[in-house]
Amino acid sequence: MSEITIRNKGLLKTLDETLDMFLEHQDLCTELSDNLQRDVPVEEWEKFCKEEYMHEMIAKGDEHHGFPETGFGFQVAQGAKQRPDVFEPLKKWTKTELPMRFGARSNSLTSYYPPNGFVGWHTNWNASAYQLILTWSESGDGYFSYYDRKSDTIITEQDVAGWQGRWYRFGRKDEPQHHCWHTAWTNCPRFTLAFKFPYVVLGTTNEEGAFDALTDFVEDLETP
Repeated sequence: MSEITIRNKGLLKTLDETLDMFLEHQDLCTELSDNLQRDVPVEEWEKFCKEEYMHEMIAKGDEHHGFPETGFGFQVAQGAKQRPDVFEPLKKWTKTELPMRFGARSNSLTSYYPPNGFVGWHTNWNASAYQLILTWSESGDGYFSYYDRKSDTIITEQDVAGWQGRWYRFGRKDEPQHHCWHTAWTNCPRFTLAFKFPYVVLGTTNEEGAFDALTDFVEDLETP
């Protein structure tokens, strides 16, 4: 897991413009946010971001399919189905225009999280690739946690107000040594974009090419 400091003013302007497109419909995003644990009261949701739940998920073995099984947030792909008049243009922007501008193969996630928004522990092995995640937080009152295999510890990184970035490698199902268990929680509005740089395309592995494309974009982000 590597942190990124975003200094590129042009790219920050693009990110801010993208964020504004969603904040214009903030109430609707909250209304359409998907609750994956309807039988659990909201005051107990944060337990899905804690260590005990992580071990429960790891113990599931092959029954874990990569996707998060708990969470509360809005995804533009789902919003485009529910309110295409509002979110179809935003989906096109984030899924088509932004990857081309950023040199990524695809946008793997566009999510808005209202207060008490979260995504429970999961690996995303079903979306294996180098992935770069760009997150905006209104006040920084939230966090991102991941399990570090080398130290056998959970590392929690506090959000900051504004934009921040990180990248990591999501391993395939048959690459458990590269599974990245992670989770996130927020007490304030939070917005996330994720971009994929796959190292296997149409059955052909190109680890170096994917990593080079990722690091080129990281360099752009960190250059004023």
